[in-house]
Amino acid sequence: MEHTPIPQILILVATAVCMVGLFRSVRLSPVLGYLVAGALIGPHGVAWIRDVEDTAAIAELGVIFLLFIIGLELSFARLKAMRRQVFGIGSAQLILCGVAITLMANFHGFEWHLAVIIGGGLALSSTALVIQMLEESRQRGSQVGRIALAILIMQDLAVMPLLVMIPLMAQPQDEMLLIAGMTMLKAFVAMVSIVILGRLILRPLYRVIASLHNEELFVATTLLVVLGVSWLTESIGLSLALGAFLAGLLMAETEFQHQVESDIRPYKGLLMGLFFMTIGMRMDITMMLAQVDIVVLAVVLLLSVKAMIIWILLRVFRYTNGVAIHTALLLSQGGEFGFVLFSLAGQTGAMNNAVAELLLVIVSVTMALTPVLAGIGQRIAARLTPETDAKILKPDDSMANMQGHVVVAGFGRMGTLVTALLESEHITYVALESDATQVQRARKAGKLVFYGDATRHDVLEHLGTKGARAIIITFKNDKLNEKLVSLLRRNYPTIPIICRARDVEDAVSIEEAGAHYAVPELFEGSLQLGASLLRVLEIPDREIHEVIQRYRDEAYKLYDPQQCTRPA
Repeated sequence: MEHTPIPQILILVATAVCMVGLFRSVRLSPVLGYLVAGALIGPHGVAWIRDVEDTAAIAELGVIFLLFIIGLELSFARLKAMRRQVFGIGSAQLILCGVAITLMANFHGFEWHLAVIIGGGLALSSTALVIQMLEESRQRGSQVGRIALAILIMQDLAVMPLLVMIPLMAQPQDEMLLIAGMTMLKAFVAMVSIVILGRLILRPLYRVIASLHNEELFVATTLLVVLGVSWLTESIGLSLALGAFLAGLLMAETEFQHQVESDIRPYKGLLMGLFFMTIGMRMDITMMLAQVDIVVLAVVLLLSVKAMIIWILLRVFRYTNGVAIHTALLLSQGGEFGFVLFSLAGQTGAMNNAVAELLLVIVSVTMALTPVLAGIGQRIAARLTPETDAKILKPDDSMANMQGHVVVAGFGRMGTLVTALLESEHITYVALESDATQVQRARKAGKLVFYGDATRHDVLEHLGTKGARAIIITFKNDKLNEKLVSLLRRNYPTIPIICRARDVEDAVSIEEAGAHYAVPELFEGSLQLGASLLRVLEIPDREIHEVIQRYRDEAYKLYDPQQCTRPA
């Protein structure tokens, strides 16, 4: 019987489920659960899986999708809106922390090229962990959340040049400058070419695919784009991750970004979990125990240096002491990109594998301590910061954190009219439409309309539905409307929902599903038509109003005796 990977897959999944579930139950990051699970079953643990390379190729896909999601969240418009925080505070943090850690590494005996890799990798914090903690504590829109997000965005941008630089460190020093120059030139030409071609091709391609209304084809197109661009950058001597990042950055400029992000996120989470398990399998627990004094010293130094630099930096930028301390402790850890960079350095020969493993352990321990440090920082900030300064100031720049807007599901003729009324009253709205051609026309007219499936909860979350003042549904399909109303009422129980219906019977069913109010267009249209006829026949307006209201009440009472009166 041929060798089958099923037993290994079962071991991976079963161990991941147990360890991640255990870590989540004690409010620790799932990333740490994956690392521990990998260390437990790997060749240095109980050795249930002896060959790490069997999972390495699949794990690399996790890195690709992580970089794609990061690029997808970093649109050029968003960077422009946050440029002061991102390129001011973010750049200063990255440079100061990178230089400080590089000097410390060189002082402890590492050669300069290794010290630079260590400084660059450890200067990065954990985007996945910090954002998750901010979401869970509902602080993403706070001042601390906005500063942390800006610093993390700059760190994510810095990953791109670091990915290009690390393979160069493995080259002979006398050839490094020439190879570096050629690589940088190649990277610049490749990035410019990909950006130009992407802007010309990507949006028309997705409009055609979306017009076919096939969900599987839409997801397959996204996978083709991500993997295709990644392969293209690798084929010219750059990294797969760099191509994935560029693909995400281009996709962020299109109206399809929210649907794409919702489609790709489950793949990213699963494959990233496998990537972290692969990292865990490479950790030598015996070596860790033998060097526990070095690990403890390095962890204390890293947390202290990064926290001190971030605190000083924020005070220089005139943030309050409480905000500075909270942010400093929140971002003092190493991050998942450290795993990517140090693993790459070990694989390319730029760094000794034993050093790379030690650095991975240091990053893991600092990430494990982050919830405790962030909690301490939050308590300190609460004591130091007046209540008026500690409150949420305004929403985050990302769509998911919008507040006080209206979500419009469906942007046909009725949706267009509804949004025109909202615009006349200066009410902010976000619209969602599944017809790519209609989305294209609306965006050309300057409307905030995105392509996506309104029955997908994750898509609705990306539109900031949890912070909406109201939701209006304008689709013609009553069955779809009833399904959508049920979904919305289940996930957003306090938000008013107004829905279009075909007739009175459908309107009553939709209201029973949870709509605040359903408008039967045929019945109400007929009443308005009849009212216009009575006015032409010179019937007094008061009498017309009474007749219309009587027919309206009788019609609704026929289908639902509890609903015997309706607003005119």
